[in-house]
Amino acid sequence: MKNQDNSLELIKQKSIAVASGKGGVGKTTTCVNLAIYFARKGLNTGLLDLDPLSNVATLLDLSESEDIIKPRTSEDDDFEANKRKVLPNLDLIFPESKLNIKETKAYDKFLKFKDALSSLYDILILDLPAGSLYEENLIFLQHAGKVIIVTNDEPTSHTASGYYIKKAYESGSTANFLIWHNKYEGITVAGFDPGDLAGNYNKNVAEEDQFDFSLLNIKDAAFIPKDPAMDLLQSNPSLSVNILAQMNERLDFLIEQRIDEICYASPLPPRAGSLIRHYLHLNPYIRDAEQCFKKLSEYIFVLLNTRILSEAGSKYHASIIDGGLEVFTGKEKDTIIGLLKRVENDGLLGELVKCSAQVKIAVDDLDNSGRLFFTSPNTSSRKIVDKRISILLRKLHSERNNHNSYIKSTSGLLLFDFSLYKLFSSKTVTELITGYIPVRKNSRGENIRDKHSQILQLVKEEEKYKKNYLKLIDTLFPVVLRQLATVVETFNTAGLLFRSPKGIQKDVYLKLLSAFLHNSVNSGLGIIVGFPFRPASAAFEKSAERLLDLNKENSRS
Repeated sequence: MKNQDNSLELIKQKSIAVASGKGGVGKTTTCVNLAIYFARKGLNTGLLDLDPLSNVATLLDLSESEDIIKPRTSEDDDFEANKRKVLPNLDLIFPESKLNIKETKAYDKFLKFKDALSSLYDILILDLPAGSLYEENLIFLQHAGKVIIVTNDEPTSHTASGYYIKKAYESGSTANFLIWHNKYEGITVAGFDPGDLAGNYNKNVAEEDQFDFSLLNIKDAAFIPKDPAMDLLQSNPSLSVNILAQMNERLDFLIEQRIDEICYASPLPPRAGSLIRHYLHLNPYIRDAEQCFKKLSEYIFVLLNTRILSEAGSKYHASIIDGGLEVFTGKEKDTIIGLLKRVENDGLLGELVKCSAQVKIAVDDLDNSGRLFFTSPNTSSRKIVDKRISILLRKLHSERNNHNSYIKSTSGLLLFDFSLYKLFSSKTVTELITGYIPVRKNSRGENIRDKHSQILQLVKEEEKYKKNYLKLIDTLFPVVLRQLATVVETFNTAGLLFRSPKGIQKDVYLKLLSAFLHNSVNSGLGIIVGFPFRPASAAFEKSAERLLDLNKENSRS
């Protein structure tokens, strides 16, 4: 009994349980990426697949020939038969086929191999089932020092996560709870603050189901932006989809910057200014300034009644109580309607909104076309995108000295993206990149993308991988520069190029090309670590480091 207690105590010090109130929030991909990150740091890592509705082996694309999904039997009593080496320093534990009913409950197997789990690994990641059933999920929390709750920034996810935390407390758990905000966009909508899980839960449940979250040690552990690398539906990466998605990010940023330029030129109410800008970021297309003002007032009214603002917000609360939806004074109303009319009639903003809408349509068309391997857009869609972007680039070029530095630099990035987009209509170019993607034969003898080999290349940073990648860049870069020069000459946009006193900054374009190819070729792997240029990757790795620091603190205590 003493040895058992000692093993379980060691496990508790090493374990991070990963849970979610509902499925589809990215729980298993979070587990896998944490495990890979820790393994890359040199830690012996065990990833326990305890969720009967997920399949870590499938996510990691472990081939049928590796015997990874062979059903286990009760005769497999040794620990070696219940784990598989996935990557250096990383074992997948309990990788049974999810199509067969397990003869032994996951918790019983966990206890059975407690000595091996406590002695063989520096850190253990427990991928728990979604939901809050005690026998399948909550029972494991007594053996985890930290519990990560994976959620998305939408109301149902926050409600489900809050309910999980409440049930965990009622089960007797005293673990540290860490909120992992996945696919985080931080968009505040009426009645919903994406950073306030506890508040959102209590607002969305009956009074008798509300919970005092201060009873537990709960902290925000991560805010991970949405990222195409995590889109598992991209079983085969599409250059055209990825470059269009990148162009759309540039356009969204340009829309926000142009709106800010217009807003900063208006004497807006000090406290409401940021809320007005945020509303316009979400709703940049205005057809009627008066109607838009009413919707804006309602938006701010709801926010001010569901969030605690600073002292300056009190006067707005008072005006709401006294005058219903009269959030603004008469003078403020005139100022805001004037602003909305300027937004409505701004030529550059109008072009940006039209371009963004068309690029989104093109992305949707490609997504719905079956996600063929490196698909190109259909001819009509390509022509419309070409027309809209070319008009916008000319306008950005002619007005480049009238805008802030963010708009200027992002215009240069959009010019480069458009050049790549044009280049990817070439079958020769796409086939060159296709040849870089590893393939394997499936059980039917068909060639399919070998995701596992790509994951290994990312994690191990193999020399062969680096050499082939650099060869690909060396081959493509001169072609990309020629395409960029052609676009600049065709649309007369030389002023948008990145230059230094010595001429065109080729090093900048080399980095842009390398980053795009690295990210695009590896998209759809479900892996976010190992991408040096992605905000989501940087946010993930920073949060994973904090988890390691917490583990060290727990070990010392």
